[in-house]
Amino acid sequence: GVIEGFYDRLWTWDERERFAQAVGALGFTHYVWAPKEDRLQNAGWRTPYPDDERRRLAAFAEARRRNGMSPWFGLRPVGFSYADDADAERVVEKLRDHVELGAAGILLLADDIPASLDAAAAGRFADLAGAHAWLVGRVARALGAAPLAFCPTEYHGSGGTYLHRLGAAVPLEVDLCWTGPEVCSPAISADEARGIGTVLGRRPLIWDNYPVNDAAMTGELHIGPIRDRDVGLAELTAGIWVNPAMEPEASLVPMATWADYLDGPSAYDPDTSWARALRRIAGSAADAGAVAALAAHADRSVIRQPWRRPAGASVDPAAYRAASVANDRLATDLRRFVDALPAQDG
Repeated sequence: GVIEGFYDRLWTWDERERFAQAVGALGFTHYVWAPKEDRLQNAGWRTPYPDDERRRLAAFAEARRRNGMSPWFGLRPVGFSYADDADAERVVEKLRDHVELGAAGILLLADDIPASLDAAAAGRFADLAGAHAWLVGRVARALGAAPLAFCPTEYHGSGGTYLHRLGAAVPLEVDLCWTGPEVCSPAISADEARGIGTVLGRRPLIWDNYPVNDAAMTGELHIGPIRDRDVGLAELTAGIWVNPAMEPEASLVPMATWADYLDGPSAYDPDTSWARALRRIAGSAADAGAVAALAAHADRSVIRQPWRRPAGASVDPAAYRAASVANDRLATDLRRFVDALPAQDG
């Protein structure tokens, strides 16, 4: 599936519709609408959607069904009060409205929010995992048959106390999201997926942050193929949701390679898949070489080149960019691009 869950840019409804139609044609089966820059889905979640936005959401959900996709809607209740039952009811009501508008499933998110309880909530719950399990359980009971997934506050790595306790307390029918060993994982192995599954007490729902390029990565165009995802992930996970880049059209190149991987992991070859995707973009064999050279130069990411991200820089945009420029391997890569240009016609 696809999860529209990035920061820094909110797509227009026209951009979203074109992208959703394209990924549906590629074979993706789920579309999760969870944009971080939609205020009424995040910090302004207590405010109801106006009628015109509700109509757009309903139309989008119906359009997804027409092109063979299951539409899911998200809610990230920033500032939620775990000590206030009325706040929990507000969450439930907003999610019920999502279902009425056509959502086939719901994603409740607690990613990138404070990992501690305020004084009032601390008097009610032993820890954050207990508070989250209480809210998720309440939502699950209220939604009934509607599928529910939860993105926890700790969503990557091998799993600490929080994830152990959360997995033990959240109903098994609720999927729990995990981005891999890192927020943007260069690779995800079968052993890592199996290990986090043991921690969670269920198969993880992978939220894969490639080709996303928000936060410290906004100056990069993540256009290369997906690589280094174990061929056995399908059997070890509840599913894989892919977070696209901020540029919907450019995202379709790596999304096409994702579609090939998901369709047949054991037969997937990233370079072959990428070449096929680039030929579609180029439109002709004559232009394919030039497009490939440009794409190879633009293919800059911590997944493709983990050496570009020193420890700590992934959370500091200035440090990330400084480390990328200072690394002498950048000049080597640029030289390869320059040397390739004379070989291209025009």
